[in-house]
Amino acid sequence: MFEYTDTVMSIKKPAFKDVIMNIYGGESIYHPRITDIIEATTRLYEKYSDNWRLRKRITTNGTASEKNWKILCDHTDGFTMSYHSTGPAKLKNLFKKNLEYLVSIKKEYDMIVCMYPREWKDCIDFLNYCRDNKFNVRPKLLDGPLGVYSSEQLNDLKEFMDGDELDDLKTGEVVMKQARGCCGGRKMCFNRNIKETHTLVPRGPMGFKGWHCSANQFFLHGNNVSGEYFTNKDCHVRLDGTRGPIATIDDMQEYIDKMKTYTSVSFPTLVCAQSECLCGTCAPKSTQPGPLKEILQIYNK
Repeated sequence: MFEYTDTVMSIKKPAFKDVIMNIYGGESIYHPRITDIIEATTRLYEKYSDNWRLRKRITTNGTASEKNWKILCDHTDGFTMSYHSTGPAKLKNLFKKNLEYLVSIKKEYDMIVCMYPREWKDCIDFLNYCRDNKFNVRPKLLDGPLGVYSSEQLNDLKEFMDGDELDDLKTGEVVMKQARGCCGGRKMCFNRNIKETHTLVPRGPMGFKGWHCSANQFFLHGNNVSGEYFTNKDCHVRLDGTRGPIATIDDMQEYIDKMKTYTSVSFPTLVCAQSECLCGTCAPKSTQPGPLKEILQIYNK
């Protein structure tokens, strides 16, 4: 993964040579060798440390034991915490305790509250708890069939999200089919109007299918169970316009060698072949290839 990252970073301008390695699951903190894995990434990164900057982060539900949590904090640059109101009280209390520890040691973190419609009061109560304690938090509208909200629920969210954007959502319909935000909470702009940013990106029933997208220049996802690599965890589009893994652990080197033959000008982009765009929403994209190439000149040499 680091060699592929180094290949992509070679076409980037110095200001954009920042890499986030995000360790996901399931729940990665319960992997029996999670600490060994994180420590190994530090050693493997050494040969590339002069080429680009790396930050190691874990996406987690924050329910590790106190002992393991402190070990993880020692070997990780930051965390993305996700609060789930559907969990038992014991785990919710552990989440709060681990969150408060992150704040006490000034560890980098961001946090989402997964907004379950059927657990609404607990979700809102936790958002208020975070706001009262000045924690870095944002609500996350659910993907999939559970992401259907009433007008009263959307109105409640106006305390924590842009009200005008929420007004554009239709109640009683799956939100993911209407609009979606960046997984990392990044603000995005439309039609290159950088003076006006948005949290939610609207889309039609077919998502961005047929659009030209640069997700492959900003993401790489490796599945250590299947030994497969994908554009990212949700985007399985390949350079040839089909869907599936871009490579396996056995032939990834061949794929990397092919990518090394491209320059910053000729480095390829994707034509979206799927109707759902989740992780990858924030990657620059356009209905036509020309505008996308212009946008990528901001990032690439």
